[in-house]
Amino acid sequence: MKNILIYGASGHAKMIADIIHKNNEYNIKGFIDSYKSINQNIYGYKIIGNLDELSKLINEHDIHGIVIGIGDNSTRQNAYHKISEIAPALEFIPAIHPTAVLANDIVIPEGTVIMPNVVINANAKIGKFCVLNTKSSLGHDSKMADFSSLASSVIIGGNVQIGLCSAICLSASIIQNVTIGNHTVIGAASLVLKSVGDYKLAFGSPIDTIKDREPDSKYLG
Repeated sequence: MKNILIYGASGHAKMIADIIHKNNEYNIKGFIDSYKSINQNIYGYKIIGNLDELSKLINEHDIHGIVIGIGDNSTRQNAYHKISEIAPALEFIPAIHPTAVLANDIVIPEGTVIMPNVVINANAKIGKFCVLNTKSSLGHDSKMADFSSLASSVIIGGNVQIGLCSAICLSASIIQNVTIGNHTVIGAASLVLKSVGDYKLAFGSPIDTIKDREPDSKYLG
């Protein structure tokens, strides 16, 4: 099996390690993390270095690919750019949990992570480096742009457009034919009945509050 690394060592990264382990297609050589101590044990694997040491680790461990284990969309995007600069030949591995239900025409591109019991329906399109968390569902003909995410138990109707780096938070629901702009966050348990523009934080059931946000504003606790 080819050797890979996981970048990040949070709870999200642990879930990715579990997916890789269950699929038994790659050999995890360890985590890399710039904020935790070397040799710390994370879900049965060790932190073996930080991002500054990536080139050395690739050579030492014969690394073929990497999965970015970061839940925050903007932070994941920044990590992608940094890794690509350091190691342009490194492959970004997608991770798909074996319990996910994907329509026959679904293509999962590089870097995207599909968690347990996700449902992706016919003719949906998933961008690069997206995250679809546990029990989320993406309706037919819907589209997620690169670096966007669905939190656990999110329900997306048919023909919904979700913009670049946008996040749909826990248990939110979006009805059919709605567009969510770029770098927008839909708050937990919100009900979206109409489109929301770029760089917004929107919440309510149905949504009754919309505020402006910066693209790198944190939305995960």
